Amino acid sequence: MHKMVGSVLCLLCATGVWALSFSAQTALAGNAPVKGTFTLQQYIALYLSSSPQLQADTNTLTIARNTYKNAFSSAFLPSFSLSASASENYGRNYHFSSWEDFEHGDSFGQAQGSWNLFNSGKDMLNYKSASLEWQIAQINYDSTVQQYVLNAVQTYYDLLLNQKLLEVYKDDLSVAQKQYEQDKTLYENGLKTRSDLLSSETNWRSSQLSLFSAQNDYANALKNFNIAINRPVEAPAALDGHISQDLPQLPPLDQDLTAALANRYDARIQRLRLKQQDVSKTLGSLDALPSVFVDLFANTGRSFSSHELWDYNYGISAGISFDIGFLYFNKYREYQNTRLTNQNAHLKYEQFLRSLRDNVVETRNTLLLKMRSLEISRLRLQTATQKFDATQLKYKNGLMGATDLTVARQELISAQVDYATLLSELTLSRLRYQYALGETLYDYQPEGL
Repeated sequence: MHKMVGSVLCLLCATGVWALSFSAQTALAGNAPVKGTFTLQQYIALYLSSSPQLQADTNTLTIARNTYKNAFSSAFLPSFSLSASASENYGRNYHFSSWEDFEHGDSFGQAQGSWNLFNSGKDMLNYKSASLEWQIAQINYDSTVQQYVLNAVQTYYDLLLNQKLLEVYKDDLSVAQKQYEQDKTLYENGLKTRSDLLSSETNWRSSQLSLFSAQNDYANALKNFNIAINRPVEAPAALDGHISQDLPQLPPLDQDLTAALANRYDARIQRLRLKQQDVSKTLGSLDALPSVFVDLFANTGRSFSSHELWDYNYGISAGISFDIGFLYFNKYREYQNTRLTNQNAHLKYEQFLRSLRDNVVETRNTLLLKMRSLEISRLRLQTATQKFDATQLKYKNGLMGATDLTVARQELISAQVDYATLLSELTLSRLRYQYALGETLYDYQPEGL
């Protein structure tokens, strides 16, 4: 039993340490899984490539890019149009008789272009706002990808945890069955009481129920694992694990807060939103002032009904306009609304900074708690193993009863389950901590962008 528990402990430690060493700069592995064997990197790559929602997000990002490029054309480049028309008039004394009448109708073709050279800087500001919106779309997309990566890691380690728990309960059933068979032999030889035999049988049946529950949990985790990458729901999966490095020491809290403010996706988006609001405020101010414009124009056209030459004209126009509305009262209120909206945006940013600090500290404390709990859980597992071995030996020698052995075995199983669960939770807590600081968990670049 001591060797069995020791081997399970080593397996859990190896898997957990490798999990905790998951780098924030992990690159795409590029190797397809063979015969259902998956590394974490391979599974993340498959998870992302199989996600319909991520593909939809990629399409949305492409739409945002096209809108941004169109904004440049609208702001700084000339616009052109082509048109052609044909018409025939009918009245009281002239009615439609055949399609040949339409051939003698009036027809006309025209091409024209215009180019706004200046409009008080409004085009430049509109383009700047569109540029900021494109930057926000990119950051939103990157943030969404990292959230999908967290989901993939969660799915991967849910299966890995349930796989380890399944092994624990299988070993427990094997030990309980051997104990029952041993007690049955001792009972038949008069060395154990019937109460001890019934207690051993009860423990054996309880281990069977625990194993059935673990098998069901594993089947559900395997189902989630496979559906996310478009595999048959019951297809077996072998997960890879490697021993790598110990947990690093966390930097000072002030350093984490500074890094989060500089690098977090939502913090970067909030700063860009503030810039957008400042641009909107400037546009609102310009709308309340006289507007100066300078345009170039050119057009040409001719009638196809007669043999005339193409006529054309071109020129430049400039002017000033001042929309005062109703005695300027409505314009003043519009400007006031713009100013108050801008002020609210800055107040919202101040509130966001408070939420950011709260989230970073909470995520960091959760990670610290998991790290400390893991150390205690490891010691608890070692103590529970030693206690069970000692109790089992005394039980064989008749110095302890079946109840003592049951309690010791349940404590050992509880310690094994807690330790395996903490390994998984600690890995996920570390990744959430890295995400809270704005670190890139997985480098992903969509094709064509």
